[in-house]
This record gives sequence, structure tokens and C-alpha cells, in this order.
Amino acid sequence: MNKHGIILLLSALAIVSACGCTPKKPAEQPEEPFERYQKDLVMQSPIMGGTKIPYSILLPENYDKDKDKSYPVVYMLHGHGDNHNSWNGDYLRANNKIKNLEKTGLSEMIYVFPEGFTTYYCNYYTGKYNYMDMFIGDLIPFIDSTYRTIPDREHRALTGYSMGGFGAMVLAEKHPETFLCSAPLSMSFRTDWQYLAESQSGWDQQWGKIFGGTGRPGEERLTDYYKAHCPFYQFTPENKATLSQVKWYFICGDNEENLLFANDTLHIQLRNNAYEHEYRVVDGGHSSSVWMPALDEILPWFDHYMNGATAWPECAKAMYKKEEVSFREDGTAFTKAYTGESDGLGVYIFHNGLSEQMVKDVISAMYSVNTKYLAVYLPCDLTKKSAAEWMAHYSTLYPQSEKCAVAFDGTGATIMANQASFSTMIFIDTALGTDITADPSKKYYFACTDESACYADFGELYRICKHGEIGFEYRVINNTGEPEDILRCAYQLKTFIPYF
Repeated sequence: MNKHGIILLLSALAIVSACGCTPKKPAEQPEEPFERYQKDLVMQSPIMGGTKIPYSILLPENYDKDKDKSYPVVYMLHGHGDNHNSWNGDYLRANNKIKNLEKTGLSEMIYVFPEGFTTYYCNYYTGKYNYMDMFIGDLIPFIDSTYRTIPDREHRALTGYSMGGFGAMVLAEKHPETFLCSAPLSMSFRTDWQYLAESQSGWDQQWGKIFGGTGRPGEERLTDYYKAHCPFYQFTPENKATLSQVKWYFICGDNEENLLFANDTLHIQLRNNAYEHEYRVVDGGHSSSVWMPALDEILPWFDHYMNGATAWPECAKAMYKKEEVSFREDGTAFTKAYTGESDGLGVYIFHNGLSEQMVKDVISAMYSVNTKYLAVYLPCDLTKKSAAEWMAHYSTLYPQSEKCAVAFDGTGATIMANQASFSTMIFIDTALGTDITADPSKKYYFACTDESACYADFGELYRICKHGEIGFEYRVINNTGEPEDILRCAYQLKTFIPYF
């Protein structure tokens, strides 16, 4: 620059200084608003040769405000044919469920929704698609390094539906050192005999490609690799110390056909081998009607074990209600529509010498206020008269067109032996005896707790009804150890007493 140019520059700077002006700073860019739910993110897996693994994530509401806080992680696995966005799509809307539970006290946690493809969250037997290795070796370390997690097994849980239910089971089963809790929902797996009966194409497309045995019939499908993953071969007495490190919970709907066979059989095996676990059977099929209400219990259960929350087991108590009932001097009760002048349903409440108050409570839990419901509730103490004597006694007093038996307090075997006398039988947490049968012309409703002594009897009755296409409803509720558990079981079945 020449002397003339320098003089002009100095003059310009002097003018700027004199007017008190300063050069303008670039305008600050507004911060991106915090989004709790972030979808279609990607992790690249070294273990799977650079394969891109999509995932979505739901972060705590205060994640961007309290930057010093770390959180437990819940991995939520999708079903076969779904993807990493399915938990939060129009069908399930788990993010809304989680937010609503937080409003009622659920602690903040991080929820990860990984893409599982159709892997059942396992390595393939060929060694060419090692999804489980990726999950443990790549995905979990990636989540722990990318987000503010508490990176240990004491703060890591799994749940999933259908195929994701199997994933929640098998990942924790094979890696109990990594997960504290596992809660499969409608876990998609089979008993051996179900796998043997499956069509060749069904086996090959869904199971054979993972476990081996493709193109093979019968026993040849049950490969060593299959047995190394199947819960029936893993939850043995020999593995109890290892697998009992995990808190187990599983649930299934009573209309889920093949899946309830397997889930219920696994429950019986765990009971037989003294594994602590939570088990539920609820009304419903293979759908959100089972999975979404289950989160009301499962997420507080996770919260209890990972955060020390006190919501468990209070949140797991099945609801029940005792109706206001007017009892007659003989302990019987009428519905409002039953006048004693026209035929109705005789509901025989069988017990073995329980207190008058407990019998009244059971009747109150099963009583219906439906004004069109013609029924008389008849307490029957089998320590005083036989079942046949009670039926003869009440038949002379109250007109009845049909009879329904309600068996509890150890009377199940007696009622099972007198099926011919009833159109409907309700069994409440009671053993059924050595001769368990079911008549296709009748209906069977039964409920117990998951720690009930009659767990095997109810499992057997379920199988008989299902195989014989006999009308039934089956429920398993949480055992709380309280006398009210009987009332909770009774309340689960009240709507199935026939209406007239």
C-alpha cells in the first residue's frame, strides 16, 4: 500500500473511533430445540463388518438441563417384521406411555430402540451374521459412550415383544453379566414338539436360518446350536446360580395359542427348578392389548431394581372391587333381578370351612350389579355337607335353570369330579386333583397367582382346553402373599359367570 493509501485508511479508522462505533459481531444462531425422541439414528458396527445399525432413542425430559446426571438404560426390542421405530409408531406409542408413567412417578431413564432385522437377536449358526455379538460388543458400548448412561449391569434392562421377547430372554440368558432385568412380552418361541410339527418352510424361513437344521425334518431340527439358545435347555438346575443373577419377568395372553403353550411350559419348568421369576397370563391375543398394559407394571419394576423406586410390588397388584351385597340369613345373595320366583343361575361357592367373612368377600368380588342378571350366590361349606347335598339343599329353596361351580380353598378336585352337575366351572387358586379332564359342552375359567401351589394343574387344564377347543379363560396374577390375592383372582373371572 502506498503512502496515500495508508493516510486514507488511518483517516477512516479515526472516523470510526470518533463516532464510537465498533465492528458488528456475527449474529448468534439459536440453539436447536431439545427433542426427547430421536429416530432413525445410525451406529456403524465393526463386529458386523461396518454394517449400519439403525436405532431410535427416547431421552429423559431433563437430559439437556441437568448435564451432570447419568441414567439407567432400557433396551426395547421389536417384533418380527417390525423395525426400530415400531415401538413408537401409531400402533404402540410407547413414548406416550412412558411420558404418562413419568407423570405418576416413574424415574427418568434412557430408552433405546435398536433395529433387530429378523435375527431373533441371535448370532446365526453359520457365524456370518453375528447380531448378538454386535449388540453386546458394539451397540451397548456405543450407547454408553454417546449418551450419559450409568454403564453397568445394575442399570441395564431389556424388554421386547414377540421376536423381541425372545431377544430380551436370550440376550440376558447368554449374557447375565450385562443385564440386571429381562421382561419378555409374548415371547416368540416354541416347545420342541411344536418345532417338530412346524411346516418345513415355516421352520426354514424363521428358525432354521438362525439355529440350523434347514431342510431337515423332525428331531434333526433340534440342533446343538438351537439347544444352546432355547430357554428350555438353559433354565436347568445346573445353570441356576448363573441365570438367577437376572431378574426375570414374562407375560403372555391366554389367546396367543402356540406362544402360551411355550411360555406356560417355561413357567412350570422355572417353578419346578425353583427359579425366582414373575409370570402373568392376561386376557388377549398377540397384540398391543397385551404389551402396552404390561409396561404399566414392567417399567416400575425396572425402576425398582435399577433406581431403588418403591412402586414395586404395589403397582403389580391386580385390581379388584367388592360390590355392596345384601346377604340373607343363610348367607346367600340375590342379584337385583333375581326375585326367587323365576329360574336363574345358581352360583355355588365351594370352600372348606373358611370364615363367613371371607366367603362373603369372595361373593362380593364376583357379584354383578347388572339389573338383567338373574343369579343366586350359594355358599357351600364342604366340611358340613357334600357337594351333592348342597346342590340338593339349595335346589329345593331357589329356582335354578343352570348351575355354576366356584371352587376355591382346596375344593377344586371335588368339583372336577362332579363336572356333570354344572354348565360352568370357575377354579380360584385351587388344586384340581389327579384326574384333570374337560368336557367340550362346558366352560372352564381359572385363575391363580404365579407362586400358587396349583401352577402345574392350571397349566394342564389350559392345555386340555386348548387342544380340545373347549371354552376357557386363563389368568395368572402377581402373588403378593396377602389374603386379598384370592379376591383378586375371583375378580379376574367375575365377567365370565353367564349372563341371562
